[in-house]
Amino acid sequence: MAGQLFTLGLLAATGVLAQSNVYDYIVVGSGPGGAPLASNLARAGYRTLLLEAGDDLGSNSNYSQMANFNLAANDEKSRWDFFVKHSSDEERENKYEHLTWRKPDGSFYVGLEPPEGSEKLGIYYPRSATLGGCAMHNGGVCALPSDDDWNAIAESTGDETWLAKNMRQYFERIETAHAVPAETPGHGYSGYLNVTISDPAFMQQASDAQEIAGSIIKAVGGDVTRDINSLDPDRDQSTGVFGLASHADPNGHRVGSNTYVRATLDDPAKYPLTVQLQSLVTRVIFEETFQGPIAIGVELLQGPSLYKADPRYNGTQGRFVRLFANREVIVSGGAFNSPQILKLSGIGPAEELEALDIPVIKDLPGVGEKLADNYEGGMLLLASRPLNGTSAGPFAVQLKTPTARKNRNIYGWCKSFAFEGFWPGFPDDYGPSEYECAFVHMNPRSQAGYVHLRSNDPQEPPEINFNFFHDGEDEDLTEMLDAAKIFRKAITSASASIGPFNEKHPCPGINQNCTDAAQKEFLKLQTYSHHATSTCGIGPAENRMAVLDSKFRVHGVRNLRVVDASAFPSVPGAFPVCPVFMLAEKATDDILEAAKASSA
Repeated sequence: MAGQLFTLGLLAATGVLAQSNVYDYIVVGSGPGGAPLASNLARAGYRTLLLEAGDDLGSNSNYSQMANFNLAANDEKSRWDFFVKHSSDEERENKYEHLTWRKPDGSFYVGLEPPEGSEKLGIYYPRSATLGGCAMHNGGVCALPSDDDWNAIAESTGDETWLAKNMRQYFERIETAHAVPAETPGHGYSGYLNVTISDPAFMQQASDAQEIAGSIIKAVGGDVTRDINSLDPDRDQSTGVFGLASHADPNGHRVGSNTYVRATLDDPAKYPLTVQLQSLVTRVIFEETFQGPIAIGVELLQGPSLYKADPRYNGTQGRFVRLFANREVIVSGGAFNSPQILKLSGIGPAEELEALDIPVIKDLPGVGEKLADNYEGGMLLLASRPLNGTSAGPFAVQLKTPTARKNRNIYGWCKSFAFEGFWPGFPDDYGPSEYECAFVHMNPRSQAGYVHLRSNDPQEPPEINFNFFHDGEDEDLTEMLDAAKIFRKAITSASASIGPFNEKHPCPGINQNCTDAAQKEFLKLQTYSHHATSTCGIGPAENRMAVLDSKFRVHGVRNLRVVDASAFPSVPGAFPVCPVFMLAEKATDDILEAAKASSA
């Protein structure tokens, strides 16, 4: 039956529907929050429906092979093309070198001199609409956040289950570790999430890649096999080179949200999980009671490519469907779509909803606000000749720059490649001499972004503005520049036979002497990102901007939770995917505990 249920989901576009429209739980969105949560609830014996707007591409090698993540992110079979702003300063926005435009012939132009008649779209921010969500097109980096990121949630809510010492169990539960010895404390060995590191064997053979890596190790310390997710009380202060951990198996196959759903469906135990694809949820259905509004189901449009961010959208309206939940509705649409769904359902800032003729169910000013993301940049250089040994995978570098507030603040990854952000057709290829240490600036001081509805049309993407550097601009740019300087010195200290290096950015040229101000200006204008969070943040009810309580429940309504990256009050560490996998486990415990209590 499990396989049949999955097939029904796959055939949804042809008009074949699930056998029932009533479930115990309905989970909206199949990313690293929703997919594991739905699987866990089904494994606990509850009839669970997992809804996904896209298709299942888990057998497509663009997605199943982690090394193909650039192909996955550019693939129109899964892309949702969001175009965002980094600020409200149009002059500043127009200096972004990879600004994207729609040409008169309908194709994209990327750059600063578009053809006449082109329409400015904005800064490209692709999301993945497929079974597995953005865990199907990401680079797969599995890095745990600092203990402080977890402890801050415990402190703000008074819920000690969020303390880092408790949250670690969820990582151990999901992990199958391959890069650390058996029984290493803090790691798991039987979970659904394989965690590996890039093959360190390249350090045993002489090559240019080994030479540069050795130069970086000499500058900052560490080793390409070091455990980046170690259970170490000093981990958040530990810097230098580490193995780059990713959610892939030893053969390079992507594992996580998609593979766990498939395993649940295929399990001989015949867990009661239904997966329905090509299902664009338009709103949550509520019933008014004397105790307030209670979520009882969802409305959706069924059909392929119904969201206007889908490059294959052709104006189709889809088939209207209503589905119901006996217990709860859980929204897991991600930092852009979860607040959109809540607002379309009448939950959000009353003024915004009323202006769009959306009946207000609950006035929650924080829905769609406090959009956060880390800042990303890089030190990209071209050697004086083609490099050898360039098939070596990336290794990680953690830094604590001189003005960091408390913990290490930079996560870098280095190899022979070029990565400068996102635009249609990214990345650029500078040839066999390229080498980069790209980096993430963690815990930026500014968190002033927003996701606002453009209309009450559920097929229309929202307006998204990150408002980068709204606060703490000089402090954050100083930390980014200090990181760039550390990487520059480390790379250019490699063998003289490789240099001199021609730097692409942030100080272009050979042995140039750019001012700090000029480099900061480049970093400010060309910063990019891909890890949005916090638009439905957890916090106490007395915080008017909090959307969720510590159990993921939406304040002021019953039987509705949000479980995805939007729930974090701020970005958790460098990359949120593994922290979101952990959220799904914590939410599972919270939901099952509530179910047990209600049945007692």
